[in-house]
Amino acid sequence: MIKIQASVSKGWLHKHGGFDFTDRYYLDPYFRMKQDEACHNFIKKRFPDYPLYNMEDNLVQAEYVVPDMMLVGAIQPNMIIAAALGSEFVFAPDRDSDVRGFPLKDIKDLKELPPVAEIPELEFILNLINQFLEAKEKYPWCRIIPPFFWDTSGRATIHGIITTSMKFIGQDIFTMMMIYPDLVKGIHAWIADVYIEVIKLFSGLGDLPVTSVHVGECSGTMLDGASYLEFVTPYINRLGREFGAIRLHSCGNADHVMPSICAIDNLSVIDTGSDTSLARIREMKGRDFEINVFPHVDYLSESARHKDIQDWLARTLKDNDGGNLKIEYHLESDYNLENCMYIHDELDRLGLVKKGRLY
Repeated sequence: MIKIQASVSKGWLHKHGGFDFTDRYYLDPYFRMKQDEACHNFIKKRFPDYPLYNMEDNLVQAEYVVPDMMLVGAIQPNMIIAAALGSEFVFAPDRDSDVRGFPLKDIKDLKELPPVAEIPELEFILNLINQFLEAKEKYPWCRIIPPFFWDTSGRATIHGIITTSMKFIGQDIFTMMMIYPDLVKGIHAWIADVYIEVIKLFSGLGDLPVTSVHVGECSGTMLDGASYLEFVTPYINRLGREFGAIRLHSCGNADHVMPSICAIDNLSVIDTGSDTSLARIREMKGRDFEINVFPHVDYLSESARHKDIQDWLARTLKDNDGGNLKIEYHLESDYNLENCMYIHDELDRLGLVKKGRLY
């Protein structure tokens, strides 16, 4: 089975549609819902025959988007926890939001970490809880989606272990692995337990049972395979044992850490890109296993030729070996739009995926 789904970045929407993504967009759920509707209508009019959607990169599943769906706390997962720990939000009209500061940069002892059970009592988490309850009361006709979820599927979303510790501590986390390995392992265990705590909290609050967990281990490919297996895999395993199916995302070429990724408990989807070997994943996981793949940015750039994309697609399909595959990309403002559309056109020409939108 082959599918394709694409999302449109805030930068592209700002450049081509004039949309601004201010603090209100992130912190006012009703305002966000109405702006998302406007973005959706703009994209649908611009791309009537292509499955490009206004959605957070790689976190939303188009088949689980419903009318009047209101996202509360629709902020990147590690930023929610960072803000709760004291980081400051940074908003820009033409790109994704971020946070400033490293709330755990001076940590020297695990005793300095707040108890996991007290995380729901932190001010920003309490604000999100109140936002959700207020939205349910004020907009009863809407389907309210709680923080750490992005659609009606029940798939929770978090950042990965090293990706989160790097957000909290900065790049020093990599030297800490060598100098203070036990401290890092304790921090990583705490991060896993915090994510379990908040997922359970908002799953219960939103009456949205957890069906799987997306783990965005964006920084994981900065590690070697042994370090990944020691400092990342065991802590994602905690989430796999707690909730079941894990969708593991990696940025960049992940060939060198793929055995460590495949060692994760209850792994159900690998989401990768940058010419990571699909053939190798198929060797380890078989044809039934789901792979989500992003084209390398080089194939979507202005300089890429259609022949380059055709060759990439042919190689991808060959390496996939008839397995369960989903092709994805996130349309950025500096991509070559014709190159992106060519992927859809070629899949349609090959009779693999017909062009068209779900909504």
